[in-house]
Amino acid sequence: MNLLVFAGTTEGTALVQQALAAGHTVTVSVATEYGADILRQAVADRTENVRILCGRLDAEAIAALVPPFDALVDATHPYAAEVSAHLRAASHRAAVPYFRLARAPQAVAAGRLREFDDLPALVAALAGTTGNVFVATGSRSLASFTALPGWRERLFVRVLPSVESLEACRAAGIDPTHVIALHGACSTSLNKSLFAEYDCRILVTKESGEAGGFAQKIAAAQELGMDIFALRPPAEPVAQDGTLFRSPDDLLAALHGHDLFSALSDFLGKA
Repeated sequence: MNLLVFAGTTEGTALVQQALAAGHTVTVSVATEYGADILRQAVADRTENVRILCGRLDAEAIAALVPPFDALVDATHPYAAEVSAHLRAASHRAAVPYFRLARAPQAVAAGRLREFDDLPALVAALAGTTGNVFVATGSRSLASFTALPGWRERLFVRVLPSVESLEACRAAGIDPTHVIALHGACSTSLNKSLFAEYDCRILVTKESGEAGGFAQKIAAAQELGMDIFALRPPAEPVAQDGTLFRSPDDLLAALHGHDLFSALSDFLGKA
């Protein structure tokens, strides 16, 4: 099959590797050059059947890209709900089957854990706190935290070591000495060392599952007696229509079944 994959996660990279190994031709769209570099390294031994596109696409650009492919696979980040909505709309318009590879949720219990459904509510709750805050929600949301009292002194942010992430920190006014540029996921011990180094009393994180090192961040914060503010992922709207998968193996099996069905339908249509 000729697949179009929108990747932005560890699971997405694994899917591309397995799809290539299974003999599929894959075009992969990633948002950043950093993501493209990670993907190039992952498929370095199978470059003949893969094409990598780099850059953020709006709804119109996505719609123009989809039609030639046999299937569209949405392996974007759990929090990229707007992009997923554009992908579903584009696949429907082009009559190209849509498959969603979603990260499996990870239940973590913690006594000082507060969960929020959206960032404004989380930031509003933070406004009544004191002490240094370790923000591990990514670079795209940093501006929201500059509403906090004393944010220039209190905020310490962990972002990916990419030009785009560092530019976002600069644009938000985060002092370079308060920026930790690091590729994850990190161990509990490394998280604990970072939180302690900057004397942080509050952890702000996304519930990013096993691939995002969520449990390790929670464990480190608990050991230090920190308060934890966690942002829940958006609900997956395709959970009931048979196109949502939690592992690359299951999704590839579904793609194989769809390919066989399409081939049989074409044969019967010509008979």
